Amino acid sequence: MTAKMNRLCRAFVGLACLLASFYAMAMQIECPARIDMQPAVVTDAPDGWQPEQRRTTLPVQDMLVTIGPPANRRDLKPEISKNNGRKSFEWRFVAAENDEGIWLSCGYGNTILLSRKLSGHVSRCRASESIAGGGYRQLIATCD
Repeated sequence: MTAKMNRLCRAFVGLACLLASFYAMAMQIECPARIDMQPAVVTDAPDGWQPEQRRTTLPVQDMLVTIGPPANRRDLKPEISKNNGRKSFEWRFVAAENDEGIWLSCGYGNTILLSRKLSGHVSRCRASESIAGGGYRQLIATCD
């Protein structure tokens, strides 16, 4: 192998390692398309009223990003764009400046959140919606 080919081969391997490390830093988070829950318990229904819950399977409705745990209600507003009728969302933030971290949550039935804390190096999340198998909405975020 000539010296020129050897350098070219090393450069190619170096570039491949750099690209692999870039993709390793980006994480993909997929919200479960639906969740099953136990029937809700109503503790203060007025006399003459009977509580009824029609569904115990809830589809994913939305995704949100918060500063700190979602119970703190410090939601970040995404930039929203539309392309071919599909919405895309983008959140930008400086995770290192927040002691409580950045959290990503998947919302179900406007009442249930499944949440997880993102790693400290993340400064942006992008998500788009699509329809998954079975007719359920699919929300996937890529955070880097």
